[in-house]
Amino acid sequence: MKRMSPLAILLAGISVAAVLLGAGWQWNRIAGVPAASVIAGASPTPEVPGDGDAPVPEDSATPPNGNGGEAPPPVAKEPLAQRKPLTGTWAGHLKEGSLAVAAKNGAAIAYLCDGDKLEQWLTGTAIDGKLELRADDGSTLTGTADKNQAKGTVTVDGKARDFTIEVAKKPSGLYRFANRVRGAKVVGGWIVLKDGRQVGLATVDGVPVKPSTLDVTTGKATVGGDPVTAIPAEDATS
Repeated sequence: MKRMSPLAILLAGISVAAVLLGAGWQWNRIAGVPAASVIAGASPTPEVPGDGDAPVPEDSATPPNGNGGEAPPPVAKEPLAQRKPLTGTWAGHLKEGSLAVAAKNGAAIAYLCDGDKLEQWLTGTAIDGKLELRADDGSTLTGTADKNQAKGTVTVDGKARDFTIEVAKKPSGLYRFANRVRGAKVVGGWIVLKDGRQVGLATVDGVPVKPSTLDVTTGKATVGGDPVTAIPAEDATS
């Protein structure tokens, strides 16, 4: 057997290297791995085509609600209690002055008046049989009302007055005028009782003035000699 010359050994080594390099190039075409990695003995890990930082689909992450991506079921709400707004008018005499309360669809207005110096307007609500009214100066009226009567307590100027007043039917009731007349702010109130008697007072820029008797058919009256037209107080709440 002939011994190979150094030149033959060198040529054989070059041939083997060429074969290995060719094999690595073919793998690179198939898997996208650099041939140098194959020659160096690295594990051939295929590259992902496109952007290596491709975004993760939104539905692949667990949402904060922890419900697998589904919207949380709607929370059942307790039904609100049925409210019953009152409509009606109640009026009557007290030990001091007269009182009338008028309500329409739950909005209420009240007037306490003695026809001389005492008068107070209050506003609030008449809902579920309860009256809750107040004025800016701290006066209050609380009580209950039904189709026959209203009763409770009205507190004006720090003095509490209990009341029980009957339902008023037209033309009885409470009438009000509030507007500017010749540049002055005029507010007038008339309580018309079931026997036809009237108790009322007006203010002109805050100064008490005795108004004329109210024509309950037309609503006409005068305040300080100036003609005015009053309306049922419950209509002034709407």
